[in-house]
Amino acid sequence: MDDRKMNPLRLIIGTGLVIYFAILLTSKPAEEPLVVQTPPPAPTAPAQATAQPSANCQAQIEEVGLTSYELRLRLEGSAERIIIYTDQGNLTTSTTEAGSAGEYRIRTPAPATAVQIDDCPVLSLR
Repeated sequence: MDDRKMNPLRLIIGTGLVIYFAILLTSKPAEEPLVVQTPPPAPTAPAQATAQPSANCQAQIEEVGLTSYELRLRLEGSAERIIIYTDQGNLTTSTTEAGSAGEYRIRTPAPATAVQIDDCPVLSLR
């Protein structure tokens, strides 16, 4: 076969590549899902070391230790999860992962502003 003549297979491959790149350049990019961060709920409990338990609350915060990027809690009763509110978002952790025997230690991405255990009222830390 003479190289000066167009090979039909080369013509089909070249046409396919041109069509492929034309589609890529003219198509709209896929939209990324919108991520919305919700602010923490307004604290309902006064800023003190203990929060009063509600009807669904089976634990009570006895003591809070707060540093820039760590929160230490001492709880009385049983709880399943701890929710920590920060300016950068909420952090939820299981009590089995955070500590034991009523004492829990959680690292936070930013200083904590409020804390909540299970369905208990939110305790403001400011």
